[in-house]
Amino acid sequence: MAFECQQCGECCSHLGLVHSITEDHGNYEFVVFNRYTNESDIVTVDADKHAFFDDKSIFVKLPEACPFFRHQPGSEKAFCTVHLTRPDICRDYSCWRMLIVNSTGRRVGRIMFSRYLCSEDPLVTRIFAECIDPVQEPDDNRWDEMVIRVFTKRGYMVRK
Repeated sequence: MAFECQQCGECCSHLGLVHSITEDHGNYEFVVFNRYTNESDIVTVDADKHAFFDDKSIFVKLPEACPFFRHQPGSEKAFCTVHLTRPDICRDYSCWRMLIVNSTGRRVGRIMFSRYLCSEDPLVTRIFAECIDPVQEPDDNRWDEMVIRVFTKRGYMVRK
């Protein structure tokens, strides 16, 4: 499966430390500066998200959030208010290599790009430590297939 954003917001919750608005051109058009790359981009708030962008209450709970990040009211879903014109660094980002989901559809782990497991689930952590970590498979595709096989055999779903 191709990467599909789950709209959890983890990726953007601290991007205010990276992205800052340096100019306001009016009409919801801004220059955003990336402190890591020293690049600036012009972004425009999506027309259907002006009201969301105007609501700055998210910064009470998440003061380090990207200046364009918002939560869907009454939901845990998060979104980018400049999604259509977001910088390339945001377009290229995917927060996981594989997503491990339990039988109820709850995320229980992520395999990050360096073959690192990020999970707070003790069973998923144990399976990874015992069945995957010891395997020295240099080919990424075969390693991915092995991870999928190991977890699906134990009742998990793995999204790639």
